Amino acid sequence: MKRPVLALLSLLSLSHLVGCADDTASGTGLTFDACAPLDIGLVAAPTGVQAQGVTDALSMWNQAAATALVSTTVADPIASTGDVPTPISTAQVSTAMPRVPLVFQVAAPPFHGLYDNQAGQIFINQDLSTVDPLRITIAHEIGHAFGLVHISPDVRPSLMNPGNTTVGITPDDVAALAAIWGRCAQARMLEIDAGN
Repeated sequence: MKRPVLALLSLLSLSHLVGCADDTASGTGLTFDACAPLDIGLVAAPTGVQAQGVTDALSMWNQAAATALVSTTVADPIASTGDVPTPISTAQVSTAMPRVPLVFQVAAPPFHGLYDNQAGQIFINQDLSTVDPLRITIAHEIGHAFGLVHISPDVRPSLMNPGNTTVGITPDDVAALAAIWGRCAQARMLEIDAGN
């Protein structure tokens, strides 16, 4: 029997990765332009709480940094079999915008989420059952998809703190995103309209 990716990760000796398992700190892997439209594609129909968590996470980024995130549901026959989902690359999806598939699956409690920066796919622990930790975790993994890395809580409170389920997107997070991609055009237009 194949086990879900996060369940396998939980069996490994990865005590330093509590909360979020990823290898974005290495600076390698697939990232997405934060200022371009991006579809966070749900691989299976979410529960009500999961749908709210996704909606809230996308709204957080869209409001804070003028990103252009949307979400659709994409069919994946493996998702219903319990096997390890095959990563869906953006090249396999024929849409006008890139898609980052998001999969909810079973994982050990210390693991909240994972951004697989080789396949460009997000995995979220399906046992996160309340909206607040769920939206923060999803927004955190989207941050990795944009190229943001973990920030130690000793440095500053950040959405990108490892294991974070309470701190939302901060102005410093928006500045870190702008350092990678520039300020998104929509944000620049709002500043011009406001006379800044």
